[in-house]
Amino acid sequence: MSINTLARVFTPHGNIVYTANDFRQTLRIVFAGMIALSVSTFYNTSYGVFFVIYPIMLLSLVPVFNRHVAKQFVFSSALNCVEMVFIIGYLAQWPLIMTLVVFGLYVIRFRFMSQGPLFLFGSMGVVCQSTMLNFMSYPTTNWHTLLFSNIEASVMAVCLSALMHYLLPDVEPRKPPPRLEKDAARVRHESLLSGTVATVIFVVFQISDLSDSLSALMAGILILFPMHYRGAVLSSLWRVVGVVIGCLYILLVQMVLYNHSSHMLLMMPLIGLGLAFGARLHVMEKVGAGVGFASITTIGIMFGQNMHPDGDLIFSDLYRIVSVTVALVATLTLVFVMHLILNCFAPTRYVIREQ
Repeated sequence: MSINTLARVFTPHGNIVYTANDFRQTLRIVFAGMIALSVSTFYNTSYGVFFVIYPIMLLSLVPVFNRHVAKQFVFSSALNCVEMVFIIGYLAQWPLIMTLVVFGLYVIRFRFMSQGPLFLFGSMGVVCQSTMLNFMSYPTTNWHTLLFSNIEASVMAVCLSALMHYLLPDVEPRKPPPRLEKDAARVRHESLLSGTVATVIFVVFQISDLSDSLSALMAGILILFPMHYRGAVLSSLWRVVGVVIGCLYILLVQMVLYNHSSHMLLMMPLIGLGLAFGARLHVMEKVGAGVGFASITTIGIMFGQNMHPDGDLIFSDLYRIVSVTVALVATLTLVFVMHLILNCFAPTRYVIREQ
């Protein structure tokens, strides 16, 4: 059965737009996620979450592939590794200085995101920086393994993206998204708001033993991607719904397979089905990190971290829902406070203009 026939079968009725290009992108996300998870599980990688999440993020957030995309993705990962060695290796003995450096890096990366052309470089830098700072804060972490896993996962994500676009190319050329013009005050507002809140999240995870709360960390960081209060509220709602959908699906898979959940041949079709549902929802939403994106990243994080023989995903599901909800409420509170403070000053005032 051809891809065009499958596209007609899965195309929804009504006013919802789901084009042939959207269907191709759905397939690219699903197959790349399954391949990445298979590789991570087969080689029993120590940081499988990198190998699973990076391809899913790249193919979900960037529907095209070119040299500019590849360079941003790989260079961001490599630069993060150098920065992490400097920050944790040399500045950890001066917590205040380390925090100020982390704040500066966050502000720079969110500024790249706010300005547009280097959005992927900035966004992947924020994700890498947050994740690696959390992992490297624990004395049991093997830095060598962590750093090389990050680089290898980034290279694998780029290779998988290139392969998927070669095997499943778009049917017709995509139009570039319209560029949003922002004044200097708005750019400063978005950079400082997001950078400050991300730094507070970093401090909380440094002083607390939250090694099992990667999803909560990512939830707090990802809702900052709109970089303003109204967008963060919508993003948090989408994130909660997506996480719940992903967790409920994983619970269903666990109950269906019961004692056979460690068998890859039985797990992969069900994982692929869950990724397909989330990816299809993601490309239909066309809002970036919406409900669909949250569901597929939840599935990727859960199985990337916890899929091993006798792994109990049920407790992880329930813990994830609670921790993500708490993290989102706390992050939104910080975003609101920073929004009010920054709007008190003209150079950082963000005025919402109704269309």
